[in-house]
Amino acid sequence: MDFLSILENFVESIAGKDAVKLLGLLKERENISEFKLAEDLKININQVRNLLYKLNAYNFVYSTRRKDKDKGLYIYYWTFNFKHARDVLTTRKNHELGNLQEELKKENEQRYYACKNGDIRVELEEAMELGFKCPECGSLLQQEDSTKKIGEINHKITTLNEELEELRKPVSIIPKPEEEVKVRKARKKKIKKAKKKVKRAKKIKKAKKTKKTKPRKIKKRVKQKKSSKKRPKLLKRLRKFRF
Repeated sequence: MDFLSILENFVESIAGKDAVKLLGLLKERENISEFKLAEDLKININQVRNLLYKLNAYNFVYSTRRKDKDKGLYIYYWTFNFKHARDVLTTRKNHELGNLQEELKKENEQRYYACKNGDIRVELEEAMELGFKCPECGSLLQQEDSTKKIGEINHKITTLNEELEELRKPVSIIPKPEEEVKVRKARKKKIKKAKKKVKRAKKIKKAKKTKKTKPRKIKKRVKQKKSSKKRPKLLKRLRKFRF
């Protein structure tokens, strides 16, 4: 499991699936407008702010405030702090690992007694105080085989050690600076504009060609009509001349 997967799992556990989608946008670049985030996620601005505040509680994100010249309002631009997120995850994973190691030690050293209905699970001393009877259902407390439990704890410890090893590596996710994004956008816009210009020029050229060819056809038709009108007049004159 790589750093991003570990981070996504943790983000989902604290803020839900929409927060993982939000993380996907924030890893692309720095200083993204909260309105742009809402638009891309197809949720309202208050929902986006709620997700950002949950992430901000762990200092995973930080914001800068700028005034919009057209609207006259202050807009917040957000950036994800991946290096700090790694430090937070490392601290939490180490704490979790310490608890599991303590639990494993107890499982290996102590004997546990449990109710067949799963109501309670206690150490030997407490089981003796209860007279080996469950206070919930009254059934007999039996010694539990800790092999399965120990196996589960060992598996969790192995997973945590692997995750910590991954978290020790340098952070490879670096959001693109705002200036770089602006340059790329401007370049794309320029290319798009040039393509439109070429397309427009082709259309104009095509239109000019059609204009040159169409009038000739019309003139021919007009001439034909005129000639057809003249014939009856000539016939009338000839008839008059005969009489």
